[in-house]
Amino acid sequence: MPSRTEERGQLRGGLWIKQTPSVYTTAQVSEWLAKIKYPKINYPEDITSFEPSLESLTLLARLSITTFPFENTPMHYTADHAMDITYDSLYDRMVAASDGRGSYCFGLNRLFFQMIKALGFRAYAGAGRVNEEPPNVAPIFHSFCHMLLFVQPIEGSNKTYVVDVAAGPVRPILLEEGELVTGASPSEHHLLTRAAHPHSSLESYPDSQGSEKLEWRLEHLRNSDDPDQSASSRVMYSFIEDEFFEVDFAAFNYSVDGLQAGLFWENVVCTKFFWMTDDEVREVDKGISGIELATLTPLTRHLVRLSMAGNKVRRHVGMQSTVLRVTKTEEERAQALREFFAIGIAHGDLKHIEGREAEL
Repeated sequence: MPSRTEERGQLRGGLWIKQTPSVYTTAQVSEWLAKIKYPKINYPEDITSFEPSLESLTLLARLSITTFPFENTPMHYTADHAMDITYDSLYDRMVAASDGRGSYCFGLNRLFFQMIKALGFRAYAGAGRVNEEPPNVAPIFHSFCHMLLFVQPIEGSNKTYVVDVAAGPVRPILLEEGELVTGASPSEHHLLTRAAHPHSSLESYPDSQGSEKLEWRLEHLRNSDDPDQSASSRVMYSFIEDEFFEVDFAAFNYSVDGLQAGLFWENVVCTKFFWMTDDEVREVDKGISGIELATLTPLTRHLVRLSMAGNKVRRHVGMQSTVLRVTKTEEERAQALREFFAIGIAHGDLKHIEGREAEL
């Protein structure tokens, strides 16, 4: 492999990611590609000839987020109230099963991580600290409780991209300060910046009057359709470039899964992306021509986001958010999960949420 390094978008010190084996078999990868409707190869014969590239990585990521929802229903509707992120369980739940089940960040990104490694991508797993403060407010970070991926998709290059198929940008973003990519629609973007942790004790030199910017931050920028309200900016999470391993994510998952407080404990959460219809594309992209509209592909078509938090289902199209359903009982919420997200919750499993804070 060449010893040169890229000028932009590289890991500290110009590090290279080496190719490592996957836990999944060729047959399992074939099933996953079929599940997400990857269009460019036949199954399963051509998988060994898969050619990693930035374009194929982008397409895989976008097909993943439109196939698997970000959701925590096992935390509330199973007897053990646990999010199982073992590789066999993730495959059985998300790929082999016929319904539309997903996972939260550890499950979604762990499945994607092992699948792209099987396709020849050079990747490793990283971790981030989530900020739950609202837009335009200084962030307050939790401990490490989020998973993301670093990928070098280009042969002979150490140019590095951040990938997050759970709660991040809807396409890979170059690891470069100031890098900006379009979000689900033209009204939103994701931005990478560098910063120091608010409580950092490290500086570049004595009495430098500032902490060393060792962390990355992923910011979500969103325009407003209200002329009296400015655009919003929210730090989604911070992360570092260190590599994290199986024992780390087992511990992270245990801490999130077993924490009897916070977003996941207090709510049934589900989010999934869908492709915009032509009419919706015209609505959010006024300048698009008929020819441009006709040539949109999964790489370029804008996305609609459906979300459930608590008892409400919302549809987000560009700058517009609409409440589609307000549920008052667990039966109604299960029906909404099935209708909007294709997630089937058996009637007998509704008893497991009884007495929990998330119960309606």
